[in-house]
Order: sequence, then C-alpha cells, then structure tokens
Amino acid sequence: MTIRVFLADDHHLLVAGFKDVLKGYDIDVVEVAYTLEGLIDRYFEVRPDVLVIDVRFDGRHAGENGLEVCEELLALDPTARIIVFTQFDDLYLIEKSYQLGVLAFVRKDERIEVLDEAIRTVAEGKEFFSPEIAQVLAWVAVKDKNPHKLLDEKELRAFSLTADGASQAEIAALMDLSTKTVGALLKSAKSKLDVESQADITKLAIRYGITTTAPKTRS
Repeated sequence: MTIRVFLADDHHLLVAGFKDVLKGYDIDVVEVAYTLEGLIDRYFEVRPDVLVIDVRFDGRHAGENGLEVCEELLALDPTARIIVFTQFDDLYLIEKSYQLGVLAFVRKDERIEVLDEAIRTVAEGKEFFSPEIAQVLAWVAVKDKNPHKLLDEKELRAFSLTADGASQAEIAALMDLSTKTVGALLKSAKSKLDVESQADITKLAIRYGITTTAPKTRS
C-alpha cells in the first residue's frame, strides 16, 4: 500500500528531489509546504499518513520553527505521525523531538533507505531511531548529567538560579542563605555535574528543561 506523506521544508530543490526519489519506494508525497504558515490547517485537510518536517524555516515565519508546529499539532492530534527531517543534529533538538511525541528524527545526510525505513516504521505508529541517532542517545544515557537526579534540593535550586544568570548574592537573598553557603552549594553542584563555565551550566539547564524564578534583568 502506498504511504501518503506531507513534506514540509523550505528548500524547493530538496523537496522536488525527494518527491521523485520516494516514488520509487512506493511513497507518495501528496502535499508540500515551504513555510509554516497554515501548515496545521493543511495537514488536517490532507490527513497524510506521515508528516515529514524540517525544524528551521527562513522567510516570513522564521521566528517560528518546526518543533513548535509539531508541539501544536500533537496537542490537537496526539495520533499525528511525525518525522523531524533536518540537517541539524543538535542533542537538544533530538531529545526535544522525541519528548514532544515525534516518532523519528532523521538527518538529511543519511541514506535514502534510512528515510524510507523511518517513514514505513512511523506510518505504523512506531518510533524509529536511525543507527546514528541511536548511538547519540545511547552515549547520552551513559554520560547522563541530569541535575534532577544528581543534585539535592538546595543544590538544584542554586544551580537553576545560576543558569538563569543570578549572582551568588542574589541567590543568597532568594534562598535566604549566606553567600558562603551558596558558594559551597554551587561548588558541589558543579563537581557532581562536571561543569564549570556559565555557558555549560546554561546548556545543561536548557537540555533538562530546568526553569527558575531568577530575575531576568537587573539594573
């Protein structure tokens, strides 16, 4: 049976190329979108078996991204079968995609056979992990630095506030502790997580979805 695919990507030549190539795999690209505008409405009009979507789009709606559309679509239709298909393989994008309920994450530099297998697997409502993505996720599992697991309550609070840009003095005031105690908490947290720089702390907080109530701007 032919699988009906909706392909959303802002690269016209890539879309045209994949439409032709996928025909040979009994996969029919029944709808294409070059922007995110109106994509969800068109999805519900077409009702494809699988939505294949990039995460970054240029042009008028460049402030949006494919993951935001995936999140909105899955909120409206949790049964939507989605593949993120992108040149970017940032760990955050991979993890966020699967956390949202996307069933597969495929890089554009992988073989067409990988995309074919992903589409067929996802069309059955199953998750698909290419060998490359599975390897990345396996490595992360081994090197897990989840602050929620490794830090105690006070260390996590101090860490999250630091990630948000608060100074030790501000953290001390927010937590009703001395700056010396805050310094000790942060030293312990950094040691457990094997991080040091502010950039690494912020990246780790973003990766694990840690939010804080630290002030965003200070005079």
